Amino acid sequence: MKLIGEALRNLGKRPFTEKYPDEKPKVPLDLRGKVIHIKDRCIYCGICAKYCPSGAITVDRKNKEWKIDYGKCLFCQQCEEACRDIVKKNAIKLSSMYEMINRDKSEMVHKDKADTTPPGQPLPR
Repeated sequence: MKLIGEALRNLGKRPFTEKYPDEKPKVPLDLRGKVIHIKDRCIYCGICAKYCPSGAITVDRKNKEWKIDYGKCLFCQQCEEACRDIVKKNAIKLSSMYEMINRDKSEMVHKDKADTTPPGQPLPR
């Protein structure tokens, strides 16, 4: 009986859940979303990888390659703070993008490689 009374009280109320895929929620300005690597500013020092608590970032200084595994990332912003405060390069930013759904685990790894092509030359494919 208690359950029926609760159901009748809530019958006229608005649903508590959101219609997520159809209606996007309002995202706060300071949401810690997808990590953006700005390779033009990066010096591939590896400080971001050192400060990453989950080990989601790997940096190869020799080949100038920066890689993040979004499946491991905690979105804690420590990589951005280390790059900004210690190295003073601002090569990492956290965006407000939060939709990163993939069916394949390998698609969660994002790799950025520095352009080593001399100016005026076509970029490698």
